[in-house]
Amino acid sequence: MEDVWIMDSGCSRHMTGHRKWFSSLNPVSTKEYITFGDNGTVMGVGSVSLSAKLSLREVAFVRDLGFNLVSVSQLLDEGFEVRFKKGACCVLDAEETLVCSLLPFGQVFRVDLTSVSGPARYLVASPSADIWKWHRRLGHLSFDLLVRLSSMGLIRGLPKLRAEKDLVCHPCRHGKMVAGSHIHVSQVMTYYPGELLHMDTVGPARVALVSGKWYVLVVVDDFSRFSWVFFMEFKDEAFGFVRDLVLRLRNESYKAMRAIRSDNGGEFRNSRFENFCRDLGLEHQFSSPYTPPQNGVVERKNCTLVEMARTMLDEHRTPRRFWAEAVNTACYIANRIFLRAFLGKTSYELRFGRQPNVKHLRAFGCRCFVLKNAGHLDKFESRCLDGIFLGYASSSRAFRVWILEAKQVVETCEVSFDETMPCTTPAFELSGDDEEGAPHL
Repeated sequence: MEDVWIMDSGCSRHMTGHRKWFSSLNPVSTKEYITFGDNGTVMGVGSVSLSAKLSLREVAFVRDLGFNLVSVSQLLDEGFEVRFKKGACCVLDAEETLVCSLLPFGQVFRVDLTSVSGPARYLVASPSADIWKWHRRLGHLSFDLLVRLSSMGLIRGLPKLRAEKDLVCHPCRHGKMVAGSHIHVSQVMTYYPGELLHMDTVGPARVALVSGKWYVLVVVDDFSRFSWVFFMEFKDEAFGFVRDLVLRLRNESYKAMRAIRSDNGGEFRNSRFENFCRDLGLEHQFSSPYTPPQNGVVERKNCTLVEMARTMLDEHRTPRRFWAEAVNTACYIANRIFLRAFLGKTSYELRFGRQPNVKHLRAFGCRCFVLKNAGHLDKFESRCLDGIFLGYASSSRAFRVWILEAKQVVETCEVSFDETMPCTTPAFELSGDDEEGAPHL
């Protein structure tokens, strides 16, 4: 049994009693005991090389342990997926790529070392590649916050991550500014989602969106901090978006909306808003003129979304006419990753009552390949179209992709991604209207 590794769903960590397996072994500072068998003592923890291409880390060395055990629980904690079915078992990574297969061994499964292919694999979360991948997928979220989130178990699909020291992201340096301090809020001022909505318009951008939009309306729920963004050609379109959102939220919840809060801009302070609020029994609260901190919730959200969007655009030199796609993606990500102060849950969970899943997220601006309609292809024609990933569809479970050849955005789920980092070539050739600078929002 000394050369056989067994997959065990009952043990809490990888372990072996054979010193020869360890490529590195560190003594433990405090005593730890294994609760089955003869209550053996953990003598050290280290890395085990099962083959030239497959290794385990954080393996316990338990002297005289009669079995070599791979812990299902530890694999799941590291973001891997273990699938069992009759007569078969396999381990998949976060991308659902096969890591290794297991063979029946009596009533259990043993690791099949001959099934490992490709580059050397470690059955742990990578301290460098994985943190970079998720940093980019989550809109260049700070490394410290990303590691904290991954350890809290609040977001499905996000594996546990570790960060090496002194990680520097150049797009973050270009895209993020030091924010000024804000008044500290010591408690949550509302009691349920939809009670109070904050709203503001920002723009015009120096570069129009492909569809001719210049402004963005940002709406934030006070309780959950869940946000919505709407893109407008003219500011006075704000009323229509707010009206539709308010009516939809009222239909979704039995709890009454109490108020909306905005600045004194003409798009908000007008007879249409006044009549609408009166008819629904809503209080329309206004911040004092030239006092943005009084509408600070949405002002801070504006800064967060624009900062994330600017950084994502910078990474692949995506043309600035796609600023709205970046802002929309930033909002989609922010709703799923940022925790509401004092409540310890994401905005998504507070609004929908379930944890968000980020397994499907990909790095904004990366190369991707969209499957063509097979019914219109000859035998030797390419099966895909080159595209650039621009975010997520709002009304379906699909991705938004800019097709380079057709120069149009499509929504599709038949797409594969190339998120390789660093990107050595720009995704687009910049045109003249993109050289005026970052979107001025």
